[in-house]
Amino acid sequence: MRGAVLLVMCLAAAAPACSRLKKDDGVRFDGERFRIKASKVSKEDRARFIVAASPASATLEGALEAAAYGGTKYCIQEYGTSLIAWSHGPDDTPRLEGDALIMEGQCKP
Repeated sequence: MRGAVLLVMCLAAAAPACSRLKKDDGVRFDGERFRIKASKVSKEDRARFIVAASPASATLEGALEAAAYGGTKYCIQEYGTSLIAWSHGPDDTPRLEGDALIMEGQCKP
């Protein structure tokens, strides 16, 4: 019985500390959070994809990493592999559309 009372007291003391923990808001790149959207280029060929990461104005390096991550995630979901042949990728001159960094590639099974 004493053990149960002690446990309840410990849980009551720890509860306020739990509310102060910062909620995990996802993967960050270069310290920033990015919206990442990857989609197939055409209905006939889901291996070819385009990926956008925004806001690129937050940090270009982070946007490059986020877009590459988005492409890798897309290929893993679609083909179970992380191999990508980039037609416009992380090593190329960044392509911006508005505040989004755009990359294109093809999943290699």
